[in-house]
Amino acid sequence: IGWIVLNAIFVYTITVQTGTFDIVRHSVVGIAEDRRIQVLLIAFCFGAFVEGAAGFGTPVAISAAMLIGLGFKPLPAAGLSLIGNTAPVAFGALGTPIIALAGVTHLPLNDLSAMVGKQLPLFALIIPFWLIWVMAGWKSVKEVWPACLVSGASFGAMQFYISNNFGPTLVDIGASLTSIASLLVLLRFWRPRTVWRFPDEH
Repeated sequence: IGWIVLNAIFVYTITVQTGTFDIVRHSVVGIAEDRRIQVLLIAFCFGAFVEGAAGFGTPVAISAAMLIGLGFKPLPAAGLSLIGNTAPVAFGALGTPIIALAGVTHLPLNDLSAMVGKQLPLFALIIPFWLIWVMAGWKSVKEVWPACLVSGASFGAMQFYISNNFGPTLVDIGASLTSIASLLVLLRFWRPRTVWRFPDEH
C-alpha cells in the first residue's frame, strides 16, 4: 500500500516540478472555463483514475491540488474531491479492497467483483449530480445535466462491464478513461448556456 501511494505522489511531484502540471491545468481551462465542468473532469473523472491507479487518499490529495491550482478555495476543493471519490473507491488501488475482501472471506474474487459492480453503477450515476448540487445549487444542476448524465452513466456502465467480465483490477481505470472520453466528446457538441463561476470571482 505504501509503495503504491509513494509512487503516485512521486509522479505527481515530477509533474509539478517539470511544469507538466501547469500544462494540464491550462488544458482543463481550455476545455471548459465553467467551474461545474471542471469539477466533473477533475474531482469525478480524473479522481477516479487516480483512485484506480493508487487509491488510499491519493486521489483526493491530487484532485484537490489540481482544483486549487484552477482557483478553487482549499476547503471546497477537498470536499468536492472527497464526494467525487465516492463511486470509484471500492475498486481503488488496482482492486486492492476487493482482493483483500476475497482473501479474508475466502469467497471467489470474480464473484465479489461482479456483485460490487452490480451495486455501484447507480451511485456512479448520482455522484456527478450531487457534486454540482453541493457546489452550485439545484439551478446549476439543471443547466449542466447532460454533462452529469454522460459522465456518470458512462462511468457506471464501464464499471459494471469490467467488474463483471474481467475482475476488479482495472475497473476504475477503464471506467474513468471512458467517462473522460465521453465527457470530452459531449463538450465538442454541447456547452452550458452560461459560464458559471464562483460569486467572488472577477
